[in-house]
Amino acid sequence: MAMKFQQRQLQKQVQIMSQKQIHSLNILSMSSQDLNTEIIKAAEENPALVITEKYARSKKILRDNLRISSSTKDGELASESHQAALEAYSDNRKSLTEHFLSQLNMLNLPPAEFELCEKLIYNLDSKGFHFLAPVSLLDKKNRSHTLGLLYKCMDRIQQFDPPGLCVKNMEESLFIQAKQRGNAPELALFLLDGKLNFLDPLKIEKIHDKIKKYLDDHKKMIGFTESSMRYTNFNLTDEEIKEALIFIRSLDPFPARNFSTEETHYISPDIEVEKIEGTDLPESGTIVGDNEILLNVRNTEETVPKVSINEVDIKLLESKDLSEEEKKELSEKIRKAKELMEAIAYRENTMLRACSEIVRIQLEFFKKGPGHLSPLRLQDIADKLGVHETTISRMSNSKYILCDWGLFNIKYFFTNAASTQDKTISRDKVMFVMKQIIVNNTGNKKMSDQKIVEELEKREIKIARRTVAKYRNLLNIESSYNR
Repeated sequence: MAMKFQQRQLQKQVQIMSQKQIHSLNILSMSSQDLNTEIIKAAEENPALVITEKYARSKKILRDNLRISSSTKDGELASESHQAALEAYSDNRKSLTEHFLSQLNMLNLPPAEFELCEKLIYNLDSKGFHFLAPVSLLDKKNRSHTLGLLYKCMDRIQQFDPPGLCVKNMEESLFIQAKQRGNAPELALFLLDGKLNFLDPLKIEKIHDKIKKYLDDHKKMIGFTESSMRYTNFNLTDEEIKEALIFIRSLDPFPARNFSTEETHYISPDIEVEKIEGTDLPESGTIVGDNEILLNVRNTEETVPKVSINEVDIKLLESKDLSEEEKKELSEKIRKAKELMEAIAYRENTMLRACSEIVRIQLEFFKKGPGHLSPLRLQDIADKLGVHETTISRMSNSKYILCDWGLFNIKYFFTNAASTQDKTISRDKVMFVMKQIIVNNTGNKKMSDQKIVEELEKREIKIARRTVAKYRNLLNIESSYNR
């Protein structure tokens, strides 16, 4: 059979990225720490690129915390001597991380639990508070990493010596210490449970009025759950308030004070989300919100060094003293410096635009915290920005958002829809509501999966019983038979 050759004309549209585009995407995918390294390396290799400000955050912290007793020469010398003494002092105390790891290694735990406990310990700052939001430590690819296991690990570390650490803030630390004592007055627990501001000013009559008003308003507007009914039985006498105050004073607000304060964390937020108070609008960033709340989404400028073109090289390029070869070499260095600056600007602009959309879509989370995420895909943000999905994936890689609820990996805000009839509810939200239902159940009988289905329906969440069982397993909560 004879072979036949045919000639056909095909038209294809192929987009080939330039080296400049590839460089911009590489810069976009870098974490702040990697970008810092890249900028310092580029400045060392290219004299046309100048770092104008390298440690803005460190300078601000030093400036805010430096206390000079006098503006005189003697005062300055005393301050310098004190600073030199601090820098020369060697802190040989064991760090909190080392202390907690030694206690963890004494326990015989399953691998998944040990791994998550270890992550939580490395995630503590020098005060024993969470650095990153704990939920962001869960590995979504690891099925054994569930919310239930996370809460179990946090509870375990909170029992370590000293107790009351692995928490969000000082108030939560005091609350956990009070519960562990076992003899805390109910009024003390009430005040430590998110109402420590009632003690300002520290006057008995003022505290009495604030508690009474809160309880009255709560009964009228919201009502009490069965688990919080005990908080309605206060006598609210001066003696009862004094007893609560004496107990609170006996707790340690800083349990980690006796350990080394050597820094172990190097993660900084790339984006900050702050509430706008008053009528003054911020000068930079993007404003997102509704009638209830206004938020300012802005790049955290202190995480990346400031760079510019060397003015000496620009003037030198205009001079007649250089040969054509030298001018060509200098022009190339200036071009590379500009290319890096443009790539950094593209990174900041893309992060700000993408995170502003994330905050707009996940506004309920920024109002109420974990458990209030809406379904969100990478493609959704890509469509909003008019870019490819992989660009959003690069943007969210090893980047962090700081807000009132903690420090979160940007990828935390991307979550699938739950297996419900209403596809606008995220799995995160359904699991959060499920846990609240199970934890707040004060009945004699443990709730079956069918009963949980019915309780969810009362909250307008329609979900199959087998899905409840699936989510219950993800929360590391056993069936009603085994509970």
